[in-house]
Amino acid sequence: MKPYWKVTLWYLGFGITWIFFSDKITAAVAGNIQFLTFLQTIKGWCFVLVSGLLIFCITKKSFHQAIAQDREKLAVFKKTIQSAYHILLNYLNQMQLVTLEAERSRDFDQDVLRVSKNITDNALKELMKLDQIDTITTEHIDAVVFRDVRGENR
Repeated sequence: MKPYWKVTLWYLGFGITWIFFSDKITAAVAGNIQFLTFLQTIKGWCFVLVSGLLIFCITKKSFHQAIAQDREKLAVFKKTIQSAYHILLNYLNQMQLVTLEAERSRDFDQDVLRVSKNITDNALKELMKLDQIDTITTEHIDAVVFRDVRGENR
């Protein structure tokens, strides 16, 4: 359930219960109209204080749950990036082995080998940009990963 629905339902339940029972108790205790008016004022102040405390507790709990969820999402994001980094780095290392074997072959086209080396070097350079991400925001990641595309200096 969304936090705003929880707060609303708790407040409605509390308010209805408070009014129903506190009106009955106040009417039973009050002997005259002046004392009833005084009790109604005290009852109103208590309602504001107790409902404020209730709202504080519920929203504080929801806030801490939201922070915990954000931390979990960040941890999942970081682990995903680390895993992708590991997979791609392993792939590039294997491509270097293929390149070494191609260099040993006399029949392998040297132009294709140069293109392969350039692609591998560029991929490695792009992959290493992930190490420069120190702030996890979409803007910062975009700025780090795509700065060469925009012609920005390193």
